[in-house]
Amino acid sequence: MPSRLTLRSAAIRAAFREPYVCPSCCLLSNNAPTPTHNQKTTRGQVNSVRGLQTNGQPRARQERPRLRKSDHVLSKRHASLTSATAINAPSTVPPEYRELHQQLSALHESASGYVDLSRLQLALRSLESDTPVIRVALLGLGSNGALAARKLARALLSDPLSSEESWEQQILQSAKDGRSLLLRYGDAEERVQQSSIMQTLHVPSPWLRRHNVEILVSTLNTDHTGQVSEQEMEEAILVPPLTTPNAGGRVGFVRYPVHKALLVSEGVTGAVEYGRLPSFVDREELIKPTISLSLRPNDAAPAEEGAADDVVDVDLATNALHVFRTTKAAGAQYSTEWHASRLPMISQWLAGPQERQKSGLNPVFHSLCTSLLQNTSAAVSRSETHSHRTASAAVVPEVKRQLLDKQIDLWASDAHRDLQTNLTSALQSATWRRTACWLTEAEQSLAFLSGRLAEAGLATPEQLKEIGVDREKIESELQQQVDQWQPKAAQVLSPADLLQTSKLVEKVKRDSGVNALFDPPWPQTIHLSREQLLHTLVPSLHRQAQSLLLSTISTVGGTTALGAWLTIATSGDLFAGGAVAALGLVWSLRRLQKLWSKERESFAVTVKEDGRNVLAEVERQTRRLVKEGGKIDLQEEDLRSWREARVALERCRSAFGDLAQETP
Repeated sequence: MPSRLTLRSAAIRAAFREPYVCPSCCLLSNNAPTPTHNQKTTRGQVNSVRGLQTNGQPRARQERPRLRKSDHVLSKRHASLTSATAINAPSTVPPEYRELHQQLSALHESASGYVDLSRLQLALRSLESDTPVIRVALLGLGSNGALAARKLARALLSDPLSSEESWEQQILQSAKDGRSLLLRYGDAEERVQQSSIMQTLHVPSPWLRRHNVEILVSTLNTDHTGQVSEQEMEEAILVPPLTTPNAGGRVGFVRYPVHKALLVSEGVTGAVEYGRLPSFVDREELIKPTISLSLRPNDAAPAEEGAADDVVDVDLATNALHVFRTTKAAGAQYSTEWHASRLPMISQWLAGPQERQKSGLNPVFHSLCTSLLQNTSAAVSRSETHSHRTASAAVVPEVKRQLLDKQIDLWASDAHRDLQTNLTSALQSATWRRTACWLTEAEQSLAFLSGRLAEAGLATPEQLKEIGVDREKIESELQQQVDQWQPKAAQVLSPADLLQTSKLVEKVKRDSGVNALFDPPWPQTIHLSREQLLHTLVPSLHRQAQSLLLSTISTVGGTTALGAWLTIATSGDLFAGGAVAALGLVWSLRRLQKLWSKERESFAVTVKEDGRNVLAEVERQTRRLVKEGGKIDLQEEDLRSWREARVALERCRSAFGDLAQETP
């Protein structure tokens, strides 16, 4: 067993100062990265360990002179690298696309939970050059889908003016590997570093060079297309997952976004897979399905008539290439069979329209950005709708709310009847003692109704107790009392006095009429109004009655004294003195009767009006609980996330509009 490699702290610090290189990027890159310089002793050992790939094979190392660079130079070089999360657009972005690029980058920050990050990165890369590469995918369907897609790619990329080249057979033979195939323009002899994710093949095709296109050839599983949503299906097509083996025999996936995708099927089995596709898959700008079947040249429709037809004949196009390559004199046959195969329509669709949009963007990139913004906006709306639906599902059903609302109607009618009948009978009694039973039946029914509301989950006991309580008024009065408070001499209470709770409660109840220990789980509006009636209105009426009685007695006494004085003054004229005393007595009693009747009517009106107001307030608050209670409020974080995402989307659309206006 080899000895363990020993590293000093200086070597470890030097190792961490080296720039980090992502292994996945190394696997997908065309050229393997080489170390900047070699370090001595243990630093060289660390670099040699870093030079190993994930499969255990050492990277190719280029011998360079050993140069020592200062830490300042290294840090300066590293600091010049652009951050991947920077909002500012890179310097390679054309000036006319810079604002749109910045807004799309801001969309990554504001709506990262709703936007497809892979397609967003593809859109950003597409804006960083005047001539970006169009990335299209040929996705095979069914068991023969991989070979059918490769046959179509070979027919599209082959040059009829040259003989068959080796890369054409490599395209067909790559189907046995099981990996995806990436076709790029380049010299066929150029060596490409292969990876476990996909095969990369450089093809000297004039079609790739002319349209600046690269093609990803992969497959698509349609076994469960009926169980996925429209968004998931579109994502699986426009962002096809590439399989990669992981440690332990497991399989991972790498997302590879494309600008547009062509679904390819062949034969009867391909027709079955083609029939499984949902109707929304056929989107002319981004997704197009096609099936390869045998077509006869004389039955082929003109391109302008069959543009909407999804049937092509790859074998017929391949035969046309073979015939023309065999003899150049068969140009007419080649042209007939080539157009009969309908591959020119597929070629034109993959390359996209050549005219620019009003925004100055390539139509392919314009469709990508438009689709990205639409899908992001739809994702925000779906998230908001789902949250509202989830919150609504957790609340009380509408049928139960209607039932409770009817019970409130019944309680209100009974309470108003109780107020009218019982109060009238109480006022007609001699001593009005029955006024102490003011709305007791209504309060008992309200206690039962409050239990039904709490049982249904519409309100908690604390919310029921708050009915009829004006918190703002209470707080303002308390604040006023606090402002006017003046310190007084402290009253020393013994522990025994503090423990005598019953005496304190009785004192509070005697002074204010409020029982401090009475805390029922239903609205206390009726109870408090009754206590106010008994401890404010009734004592006030008592005082008014005493004042009237004292005034009557005073008047009677005065007139009696006047009559006595008149009798004495008239030398015993009892009739004159008695008349004055009788007149004073009758007038005083009549006045007492009129004023007392008026006070009594005022008291009765006040009590009835207060009762109606109390019942109306309780009814209004309980109806509000039935209508709004039991609902789950959305989290402020979700509301802020939706708001920020919509603002970012609106800015991106505004940048699109400004780009269209600025472009001549």
